[in-house]
Amino acid sequence: MNLSHLKMLITVAELGSLQKSADHLSRTQSAVSMALKKLEDSAGFALFNRSGYRLQLTEQGQHFLRQAEEVVRQQERLQSLTEQLKYGAEPLLTLCYDHTCDSKLWLPSIEHIQQHYPATEVHIDGESQMRALKRIDNGSADLALCPWLPLFRQYGDFETLPVAPFELTVAIASSLVDDFERIPSSRQDLLELPMLVPQNLEIGINLDAVLRLPSQQRIRVNEVNTQFELLKAGFGWGIIPKHIAHNAIKQGKLVEITIPGFIQQLSLEIHLVRSANRTLGPAANAIWESFA
Repeated sequence: MNLSHLKMLITVAELGSLQKSADHLSRTQSAVSMALKKLEDSAGFALFNRSGYRLQLTEQGQHFLRQAEEVVRQQERLQSLTEQLKYGAEPLLTLCYDHTCDSKLWLPSIEHIQQHYPATEVHIDGESQMRALKRIDNGSADLALCPWLPLFRQYGDFETLPVAPFELTVAIASSLVDDFERIPSSRQDLLELPMLVPQNLEIGINLDAVLRLPSQQRIRVNEVNTQFELLKAGFGWGIIPKHIAHNAIKQGKLVEITIPGFIQQLSLEIHLVRSANRTLGPAANAIWESFA
C-alpha cells in the first residue's frame, strides 16, 4: 500500500465513479482501477461493490476508508511540520492575555494559525498582567495582550502595539439599586454603598489612591470574574472592564453608574507585547504583523 493509492481510494469513495475520479486526479481510468485492485489484493477483501451504476463501499471497505483517511491526514500533518521546521516555523506558540482583557481579540490570530501553520501547537494562557509580562521577558510566552502603561518598561525590554481601548465602567446590580431606591449619581451616594475593589493592583493603578473614596465597606477581589459575579449578586458597586459587564447591563442585571469625570483618569489601551530581545518565529510574527 502507498499513499497515492490511498488518496485514489478516498476520491473514488467520494465521487463513486472511476472515470470522474480519474478526471479529478488527472490520471487515466485504468491507473485508478489498477490502484484499487492493488489495495484490494493487499487487504485480501473487496473494498467496493461494483454491481450498481455507482461504486459503493462494502462494509469492510467503509472501515478501511476511515483508517485510510486518518493515514493521509497524518502524512499531511507530518509534511506540513517538516516544511515548517525546515523554514524555521515554531512547533509551539504560547499566547498570554491579562484576565481583564477580552480574549476574543485572539480569535482572528488563532484562525490564521490554523489555516497557515497547522503543525504549530497553540497554547493560550490567561494570566495576571505582571505575570504575562514576566513570561514575555523570560521567553516562556511569545506574545501577550494586556492593559499597558509606559512604566511597565521597567520590567523588561518590550515592544508593543496598541490593539484596542481598555474601557472601564462603574456598575451596580439592579437589585441593589432597588434597595438603595435610586441609581447612585454622586460620589456621596457611592460612600453609602459597599465597594468591590479589584485587588489586582498589578495593572499599575491604585484605585484607592485615584478615587479617594472612604466607602463604609470594601470587598477586595483578586480576580475579575469573581468581582463580576459579586456585582451581579448585589454585594456592592465596582469598576469593571466594559466588555465583561456588557451583556449583564444589556439584560438589566447590572446598571451603569454615570458620574461625570469619575473614571476619566483610568483610561488605558490594550497592547500586544513582545520581547525586543528575541526574534519571533514565523507564526508569532504573522500575528504581530496582523495587528500592526
